Amino acid sequence: MSTYVIADVHGCYSEFIELLRKVRFSENDRLIVAGDIIDRGRESYAMLQWMEKKFDNVDFVMGNHDRMFVESVAKLADFSKVTANVKEAYKEVKMYDPNFDRYKTIRDLIRDHGVGLATLIKWAKIVKNFPYTIDLNINGRDYIVVHAGYMEEGDLKDTDIDLSPIIASMEKPLSEQKYFYLWAREEALVVGGKENTTIIAGHTPTIADSVFFTGGTVFKYENKEKNSLIYDIDCGCVFKDKIPGANLACIRLEDEQVFYLFEKKPDTYYYE
Repeated sequence: MSTYVIADVHGCYSEFIELLRKVRFSENDRLIVAGDIIDRGRESYAMLQWMEKKFDNVDFVMGNHDRMFVESVAKLADFSKVTANVKEAYKEVKMYDPNFDRYKTIRDLIRDHGVGLATLIKWAKIVKNFPYTIDLNINGRDYIVVHAGYMEEGDLKDTDIDLSPIIASMEKPLSEQKYFYLWAREEALVVGGKENTTIIAGHTPTIADSVFFTGGTVFKYENKEKNSLIYDIDCGCVFKDKIPGANLACIRLEDEQVFYLFEKKPDTYYYE
């Protein structure tokens, strides 16, 4: 049995399935999808259908795009109480809140695939139950799978990181921990993971201009003081048509071997 982690599929369903085939994923293995299964890509519909099958050996972790989907469906459901037609309700919500369905995923589900409100609510209920973290112990090593970054309560008190203004400005505020799980970027390295634990995360594409930049390979950070490792396995697959080096990656936890969908890497990279 092997344990694989993939993050930030972002509607790249065909590439996701191809990578599972490439690593010969089977019913004897375990897969953890570390957030952001939808948005940006062309196949969010197929990804949601796959999620709905609820395979016994597949787990999902909440990502920021997944949470936004849950919140958007809740808004649509509220407006649908007044406007029964889901397409009309969608237009009404969009007029009221321009940031609603920012990536037009719900629009495409309704318009291109005939998805009704009942199905959207059913999917949102499944996604709402995604855990924010998954803890594992493999070969005597502790692992935490999270979407963006891991922190424990009180970890920010000795840093100059102040999340309170951001959290207070959110429509539905999160706790510091949950915000960190979904949205952390460079802060995840400042806080520095957890003692004797490997953190597997995504969220920031490694083709982006940030401290995680590798040009499209998995980023690895070691905190020797804590004996902690942090992996960023989001290699930006959804941007593959625009950005050289973009890739889909997964990591096998038993030996921390990384697998890529696209093996060949160009020599130069950029991010838009």
